[in-house]
Amino acid sequence: MANEMNSEVEETIAEKPSLFGMIMNPKEQFERIRENPKVIVALIIVTLITTVGMLMMANGIDFVNDPSLAGMPEEELMIVAMMSQIGFVIIGVVTPVFGILISAFIHWIISKIVHSEVSFKQLFSMNTYIFMISAISFILNGIVFMLIGGEAEILFTSLNSIIGAKGILGAFLGSIEIFSIWALIITAIGLQVVAKFSKGLSWAVVIAFYIVGLVFQMISAGLNTMLGV
Repeated sequence: MANEMNSEVEETIAEKPSLFGMIMNPKEQFERIRENPKVIVALIIVTLITTVGMLMMANGIDFVNDPSLAGMPEEELMIVAMMSQIGFVIIGVVTPVFGILISAFIHWIISKIVHSEVSFKQLFSMNTYIFMISAISFILNGIVFMLIGGEAEILFTSLNSIIGAKGILGAFLGSIEIFSIWALIITAIGLQVVAKFSKGLSWAVVIAFYIVGLVFQMISAGLNTMLGV
């Protein structure tokens, strides 16, 4: 009897989804999420990793040699650098929470339309674990920023790190980013496993997300160019 109870406990523990398991075996993690969705600890971890990555990126930006800040006194440059670091930290804390929440809510709305029985908690858990891929991107880019410097709007893992384009073209090339594409593919798999969407619907949702996000980024880049920001 004791052996059976121990076996059941071990089985329950084994069925918990793993954040780092998303790298090597995402489908298995999604199956576990569907049966045993976890949120709090995973959300805290991805938020911490993202925040650290954003802070590292902020520390790697050279404000002293920024042409737009040329002629500014050293004391003011220090204030700008400090405020930028605070801003990056705030973005690092807010981005995972709101990004996951919005994605999960939209997925949940779609699930209601197609009469899927998936719960909001399952979708929130799924998107939380998927965000681990983005968190890794922030950390890797943060390390590169600290080593050789960089610009906030250009990730080294994006195609634009090679081209260095600005404005609308820069936004488009910036969207072609290794980890973003990876996350899109994993999201399509997750929707099939967790939400039981068809393969066609899963990819349609993922592609629609990508296009809408890209349009907003290009509009924002276009406006910034027009305003000279």
